[in-house]
Amino acid sequence: MPDVPGRLAVVLNLFPGAQPGAAFSDAVLYRMRLAPAHIGTDAVVRARGEDAIAFDVTFTDIEPDTGDQGGALSYGADRTVAFRTGEKGAVRGPEVSIFAGLRRDPFFMDVQSEIRTRATRRLAFTAPGVDAVAGQNVLSIVLELDADAVLGTTRSALWAAVGESLSQGVPTARFERIGRPEAKNVLLSVNGNDTVNASVDLRDLYNLDDPFDVPPESAASYRARLDANLAMFDRLDDAVAWPFTDDEHHPLTEPLLHDHLVLDTTKPFGDHGYLDIERGALTGQPHETCGGRWLNEDVIDMLYSVIVGGWHGTPVSDGVDSAVVPATRAFPYLARANPNPPVLDAGAIPAPSP
Repeated sequence: MPDVPGRLAVVLNLFPGAQPGAAFSDAVLYRMRLAPAHIGTDAVVRARGEDAIAFDVTFTDIEPDTGDQGGALSYGADRTVAFRTGEKGAVRGPEVSIFAGLRRDPFFMDVQSEIRTRATRRLAFTAPGVDAVAGQNVLSIVLELDADAVLGTTRSALWAAVGESLSQGVPTARFERIGRPEAKNVLLSVNGNDTVNASVDLRDLYNLDDPFDVPPESAASYRARLDANLAMFDRLDDAVAWPFTDDEHHPLTEPLLHDHLVLDTTKPFGDHGYLDIERGALTGQPHETCGGRWLNEDVIDMLYSVIVGGWHGTPVSDGVDSAVVPATRAFPYLARANPNPPVLDAGAIPAPSP
């Protein structure tokens, strides 16, 4: 976490384009999971769900008198923290702090140019680009914890983090999962490259899977999609930065197939830590930051630069370098919500054509 050694912040953003008055569902279980991870002999960072620590967040219905919601955070064997939505309802504690409510969307990206890039098979970004997320809000859950107190001092330094939305009750059903930004909308998109799953949108299936325990048959489909799409991205600059391996897979397919943010709780915060641990594992050069993803980091530029030109190629930019209102270094980190956000039209962000 910025400027506070030993503290780890995990942010789960939901409901992009949320308008004032948006609320969390009282029928959904919002879960953040942290699992001890390791780097395998193939340089892939893996984690097991059975070892994960789950942080479960639930909400009451909206209270008519206040417009607020009550919330409960549960983790560990028997630890529960009650809170309320909004800044006044946030709880700050020595072990955990939690906030939930409407905030500025910290993401920034030229969505239309990214879609054109995949449709035309040519880099279509401009300078400057057009931020499709400018002025938008999200519903955000921000968890901050003392790493030693909550995760333990004798466990792995490496951790894998994922966010999930599930139905409440038994059994639960997973609606959505999130690890690395744009793993689904960009890397797994239907672009006509994948001849194995030629016209199938795999994202709904992907959301249903446990990110730490993907069934082999599903993993085979995602692997084929990643191989095909990553090869397309590599050719966007008319050069090959990623020759396929001897077993005919793209070198980034297996690392990206394990879709979670990777953290090192023993390393310092870095403004540019995204993919730092994965880079270190694949290149043999030790990572220097805690990894993860700082809210103000330009992850789209980082992603495109790596998949197009490799770790040391010419940087690729979508022309959008920061959010209109950046995140702050003070809890709950995301900027206050825009009271008058633009309304997204149904077709403002169209799906790419196969």
